[in-house]
Amino acid sequence: MEKSYGIEAARAQLGDIADHARTTGETIALTRHGRTVAVIGPAEAVKPTQGIKVGLHFPHVDWTAYLPVVPRTGELIEWEDPEHGGGRWEVTEVIHVASPDKADIALTLDPADEDARKQVNEK
Repeated sequence: MEKSYGIEAARAQLGDIADHARTTGETIALTRHGRTVAVIGPAEAVKPTQGIKVGLHFPHVDWTAYLPVVPRTGELIEWEDPEHGGGRWEVTEVIHVASPDKADIALTLDPADEDARKQVNEK
C-alpha cells in the first residue's frame, strides 16, 4: 500500500486504508495538491495537535501560545507570563485571517485584574 493518497482517490479506498493502518501500524497521509491535510494511522501513532496556535497581543508584550479553544470577545483568560507574572486578561478583539496556505488567529487582551494592570504599568 502507498504511503500517501490524494484525498479524492482515497475516498473509494478509505476502509482498506484504515484496515492497512490498523494491522501494520503504519500511518498513511491524505494529500490535497501534494500537501498532507490528514493522516490515517493507529490512534497511538498519530500525535494530537497542541491546540490552536494564537497570537496574544497584550498592551506591554506579544506572545504566541497554543490554546484548547479560541476565546470570544469579552471572555477572561488566565495567563502566566514567565517574565511578568500571572494575571487575568479580557479578550477585547479576536482577529481571524485566512488564506489558502495558512490561517492566523490573534487576540487583543486588556488587563482584567490588579496583577495584570501591574504588569502593564511596569513596562
